[in-house]
Parts: sequence; C-alpha cells; structure tokens
Amino acid sequence: MIARMTDYWLAWRMALSSRSRADMFILGLTAFFALAAAFIVMALKNDPLFAASVALRAALGGVLMGWLLYFVPGAVKLNAPCVARLVPRLRRRLIELTVIAWLIVIAFATLMATGTKLSPALVLLATGTWIAAYGLGQSGHRAGTWMQLAFAAVFFFSRSIPPALVDGIQHGAGFAIAFLLMLAFAAYALQYMFMNGGERHYVAREAQALQLERTSVDGQFRERKQSRFDASLYRWVLARDSAARDSGRLLVHLLGARNHWVNRAIVLVSILALAGVALLVMRARASVETQALIRDIGWMFASPLLLGAMFDTEKRNVRLKDTATEQALMRMAPPLPAGAPAFNRHLARTLLRVGLLEWAMLAATVLCLGLLSGASPADLGMQACLCCLTLPVVAANLRDHAHHAGLLGWRLLCGFVLSVCISFALGAAAHTVCGLPVLAGAALASSVIAAALVARGFQRAATAPYAFPAGRLA
Repeated sequence: MIARMTDYWLAWRMALSSRSRADMFILGLTAFFALAAAFIVMALKNDPLFAASVALRAALGGVLMGWLLYFVPGAVKLNAPCVARLVPRLRRRLIELTVIAWLIVIAFATLMATGTKLSPALVLLATGTWIAAYGLGQSGHRAGTWMQLAFAAVFFFSRSIPPALVDGIQHGAGFAIAFLLMLAFAAYALQYMFMNGGERHYVAREAQALQLERTSVDGQFRERKQSRFDASLYRWVLARDSAARDSGRLLVHLLGARNHWVNRAIVLVSILALAGVALLVMRARASVETQALIRDIGWMFASPLLLGAMFDTEKRNVRLKDTATEQALMRMAPPLPAGAPAFNRHLARTLLRVGLLEWAMLAATVLCLGLLSGASPADLGMQACLCCLTLPVVAANLRDHAHHAGLLGWRLLCGFVLSVCISFALGAAAHTVCGLPVLAGAALASSVIAAALVARGFQRAATAPYAFPAGRLA
C-alpha cells in the first residue's frame, strides 16, 4: 500500500511539473472566484453564513477542478509510447490516479448540488461525461472537442429539451442507462488517453502533442495546420498577391497562412453563422421574459470577441520572431526598400493595415451579433463605442523589431487597461463639460490615443535599426 501511494505521489508530481507555477495560478484564480461568489451572495441575500458556505464550495470545487484540468494534460504528456512500454507501472498508475481524481470531482460536484435547485443525478452525469470529454480532447481526439461543444449547445438550449426526457434521465432505468453510457465513454477516453505503445500510439502522439502545446503560452500562437478549404483559399490569395508583386501584400504572408486576414474572415463568418442561428432560434422559441432579456443584454455577450484584437497582436509578434530565417532571405528581395527607415515604415504600414482590417472584421461581427439579438439603436451605439475602446491595441505591433521580438504578455494587457482607464476619465470630463455621453467620449478618447500611438510608432520606425531579422539585437 505504501509503495502504491508513493507511486501515486510521484506520478502526480511528474504530471504537474510540466506546467510551471500551476499551483499559484490555480489558487489565485480560485480565491478570486470564491471572493466574487461571496460578494454576490452577500449583495443579494445579506446572509454571511450562506455567503461563507458558497465561498467555501467555490474554493474547494475550484481547487479540485483546477488541479484535475492541469493534471490531465500532464499525465497524457507523460505517457509517451516508449514510456508506456519501458517504465514499470507508470501507465497503470496514471490510469488509476486519473480515475481517482475523476471520482473525487464527481462526488464533490454531486454533494454540492444536494439541497439546491440542481438535480444531483444530472450534475453527476454531466460532470462525469464532461471530464471524460475533456480528457479525450486533451489527448488529441476530435470527439472530445465535439462533445465539449455539444455540452455548450445543451446548456444554451436546455429549455427546449422535453421535460419528460429530463425527468426520465434522472430516475430509474433512464438514469441507469445514462450512467452505464457515461462509464463506457469514460473507459474509451481512458483507453485513448493512455495507450500502451505501438504504431497507433505513435500516430496519435502527433495530435496529442499539438493539443497539449495549446496549453502553453507560446503554443497558443504558433502556426497550425489548415483545413483543406482554408488551404485552397489561401493558395489562391497567395498566387494572386505573388502575381501582383506587391511587397506589402507579400509581407503579410510572412506571418503565416493561419494569421492571414482571409483565414480570420473565415473564422468570423463561421462564428457569425452559428451564433446567429442560435440567437434566432432562441428568440423564436424562448419565453417572453427570455426574449426581452436577450434583446436587452444579449449584445453584451458578443463584446468579448473584441479581445481577439489582443490575441491577433500577439500572434503577429510571435510569427515575426519565429520567421527570422525567412526574414534574412526576404531582405534581399528587390521590391523591398533597402534603407532601414524606408523599410521600417513600409513594415509598419503593412502591420497597421493588417491590424485595422482584423479590428474592423471583429467590430463588424460584434455589431452583427448585436443586431441579430434584437438590440436597440442605442445599445448598438454603445456596442460601437466599446469597439473603439480596443483601437489602441492595433499600435502594439509598431515597435523596434530588431531589439524587441516575441510576446508582449502583461505589458499589452496593462497598456490596454491603462488606455481604457484614461479614455473613461476623459469621457467623464467631457460629459461634465459639454454633456457628451461618457461612453461616446471614451470612444473618442481611445481613437485619439490610438492615433497618437500610431504616430509614435512611425517615428520610432524611422530611427530604429533594420527590422529584419526580428529580435537579432535583443
């Protein structure tokens, strides 16, 4: 027994060692959500004991779920084909430890649902199936990703599910069948997550590596394999730009196929189509109260898409760092300006054009979703002002690329927060002086800040060393 517990402890530590500072991140995020839950309960109920119990549930549940979500990717990464065959007991211990953690989280979630409006039976089935789907998705199997998307669809359309079906799953034979299906799915997920070597394991290892790479900071912004449709469309655009011999358009292709604006447009059109259909169905089938709620605040749920501007900025920074070899060859291309000031301004114009184009596509998607939710003209105007608050982010790529390359990280986030705070302060001042709405004043201030940052970026480009290869002087 002692040897088994020692194996569990070693496997647990090895799985978590692949993620640096996992404990601090989990504890910090859990503490934030626990305090937020306590604050909301106190504001609504004004009951300190009830607020403390909710905060304790949120803290314990967050710690358990956080450790599990960090443990599963590390455990899958540990089970390499050679390790599965050569290291004694490791694969078996990883499977046993995953099952134990899975059972603990399911039991805790079910106990938390006891005594509330939630059905413990449904919570048990949902938690067990979702964790199994998450593990399957982390191992590179597409079925796991589709299952997680299906969970989101079930959550949004839960009112459309027949009550007789829900009641049948909670009790008797229906619950027994659903429970057995959950166990069968979990067993399949475990088998795929922890293969026992062989050719099939080596084939699946590439998909696992790509999926697990997304859990790292740098891995989220690396170039990914395109679908056939995306690749065919991108090849057409590349051939067109190559025939035109436009150096500005060709510089955009240096950022990679996945970061081209054409692929961004495909993604946004897909999001708009799926979310638009979901909104129209919900507005058609929901109750009057739900329809009013969607109409009043539905547009706000599309606004987080605007944060995609920051991710696009970081993607461009990472791609400029990762393509240093190609940049050294590109410097010799005849169409490009030879001098450092001229080339740096040319690169800055290209990056600014790409940033503004992708920002415009994001803003158009957000406004279209607001329009489909039935938002009033006043709400759409507020949404347009929120779009303008993210404009300063487009200037984040205008920097001295020879000395600075790679992720901006917290500097980009802190700069964006500072820009928003300054914009709202100026908007409040404009409201006091001339009666301009605060949000409209903040949007105008953000536009001015963006213009000032762009002008500063072009001034810096004129005095900076030759930008390519990026990061060579860092």
